[in-house]
Amino acid sequence: MIQADPTGQFVLAADLALDQILIWKFDLEKGTLTPNDLALLPPGDGPRHFAFHPNGEWMYSLQEEGSTLVLFQFDRTRGRLTAKQTVSTLPKGFAGTNFTSEVLVRPDGKFVYAANRLHDSIAVFTIGGEGYMTWVGEEWTRGDYPRSFNIDPTGSFLYSCNQRGDAIATFRVNRENGRLTFTGQYTPVGTPAIIIFL
Repeated sequence: MIQADPTGQFVLAADLALDQILIWKFDLEKGTLTPNDLALLPPGDGPRHFAFHPNGEWMYSLQEEGSTLVLFQFDRTRGRLTAKQTVSTLPKGFAGTNFTSEVLVRPDGKFVYAANRLHDSIAVFTIGGEGYMTWVGEEWTRGDYPRSFNIDPTGSFLYSCNQRGDAIATFRVNRENGRLTFTGQYTPVGTPAIIIFL
């Protein structure tokens, strides 16, 4: 994944093979990138996706191989990441194989969601003071291999792309506690991989 930070001054890239998040300074006038910094993740964890909090100061990195979420403090002036917290995306006691796929912060900045492939679930965390995460629970995606998911612009519904289930499952988002409730709606789509709202 490659994405600019909220200010547009830096570009970040998650490198799964190197277990690093690379950061470049972006020159808006020239359209060029200059190496700036990097953040190291534990060997083998494999950073895949990341999402910024609306305040632009907290970034949540999802590790595909390690099934973890890492909270980083983002220095918007220097373009540097400082790790503050690491949590598992899986429930306690789970001993099987899993690969994470997607992470999103709800538009109001109160919750962060992470998808687990093979475990076929979406983990829900509250976002507290200083960005720290607290486990709320999980919801079965009602399908196989959630490749990605997205929350609609109103923050009311979450759509899970169950790639091996050939369907998109729809969930209602509880605005108070962040939990997900299956609406009973499946949309047949062959091997859905991503959903984007325009």
